[in-house]
Amino acid sequence: MEDFVFIDALTGDGIGLVYDGGGATLTRGDGTPPACESVFFPGCSFLNYAMPLVSAVYDTLLDAGTVDGISVLCCGKILSYEPEGDALRASFEDELRDAVAKTSIRRFVCACPNCVKALREAFATDERTRGIQVDVLPQVLADIGYRLDKAACARLVKGDEEADVLFCVHDSCPDRHAGDFARGLRALIPEGMGADPAHCRERSVCCGSLPRAAGKFEQADKCADLNGREALDVGADAIITACVSCDFQLNMAQPHIQCVHYLEMLYSWRIDWASTGATMKLRFLFDDTLGAIEKAGSQRAFAGMGGAATVADAQTDALVGEGMDPASIDAQASADVAFSNRDVDQIGEDGAR
Repeated sequence: MEDFVFIDALTGDGIGLVYDGGGATLTRGDGTPPACESVFFPGCSFLNYAMPLVSAVYDTLLDAGTVDGISVLCCGKILSYEPEGDALRASFEDELRDAVAKTSIRRFVCACPNCVKALREAFATDERTRGIQVDVLPQVLADIGYRLDKAACARLVKGDEEADVLFCVHDSCPDRHAGDFARGLRALIPEGMGADPAHCRERSVCCGSLPRAAGKFEQADKCADLNGREALDVGADAIITACVSCDFQLNMAQPHIQCVHYLEMLYSWRIDWASTGATMKLRFLFDDTLGAIEKAGSQRAFAGMGGAATVADAQTDALVGEGMDPASIDAQASADVAFSNRDVDQIGEDGAR
């Protein structure tokens, strides 16, 4: 029994999310997406790590009138790490631009910093999609009046609603230059509850996901450790992030301090990392891209959408995946990995430039 059922705004397929076990069902549509102007785009990591929060956030955005649809397609960034990844990703982005151009969508509200960067870059190359607005979820939530509640945060972080809580803000790599998630996250944190570490915003240090994705595990651990120590240096009770992958990495790879995602605090629902599983199960691609990946023998699990089946012939398939280390799902391009490795080398063990 699905817990959350909707029609994907980019493919017209019916999706049913199953919270227990993180599964989903897919019902083929007739290829006609619903009429939407503003779409919530959660991204793969959010969908897999915190599936119940996806529907909760969507309801919030719907109630506020800021979106009228949702799509769970992948942004395509992970395709860069497949055999012949550059070509695969370029092909997928062609399909994505074509799909968007055929709809009335003029705005995406994205939960993931990697998705924002990927979509903005993809849309900018085509005059049909160049005007599409790609907004960041924390700023959208702040703009409609949401703020973290001190008592709820204290209960979730310290188990005491009366306690004081100080968050150390971690800024994710793909947002370094734009700073949209950095500003949005800070707008949600009440005055006196947030502090910046020594390295933040455009000088932020990678959580460790990027070097880990490149197989540089020692560098990955150094990155995570430095983030933890810098949070302690400002007297924080927890690191707070706007990226679910950063949340995972900073909880699993450094021993100094707990890490939370702002949506955990906003919706009073903690992600149980011990039970999230070792794989990313759901990544939805267009069927054409999926066919190319299957021929290449991918080790990751993907599911196709936007097939040619009609409503009359529609069938529902259970989607169950086995795949990769979740720490690498939102990995950046190789240049960003190199930047992060150089960055942590320059900082050194004492954390000083």
